[in-house]
Amino acid sequence: MSKLGRKSLAVAFSAFAIAGALVVPTPAYACGTSVTYGSWTHIPDTLTWQRKWTWNYFNCSGSTVRRKVVVNNGPDSSCYTIAPRGTRGYSAYESNTAGYRTNQYENTVSC
Repeated sequence: MSKLGRKSLAVAFSAFAIAGALVVPTPAYACGTSVTYGSWTHIPDTLTWQRKWTWNYFNCSGSTVRRKVVVNNGPDSSCYTIAPRGTRGYSAYESNTAGYRTNQYENTVSC
């Protein structure tokens, strides 16, 4: 291989190594709040249906944030401190008894 060929190959490998070092991996989930819901399950011998919901917060900012889950007809979460690039999760069971719902996810607020 000629000197020029070796030099080009070395430059290409160096550029690839530098580019590889600059690649930032994408987070496992989107920034901010995401809520997922399980399927409804009937509680035998009752008029009640229940499902689990899970709240996740991914802090994409460069500063620490404080977030709280507001629950409709149920207890709110405590105030969570989430570090930069950190995550926090919270789960609860939502119930529906003859049309009256409890423990519904309502929203996320700063605290």
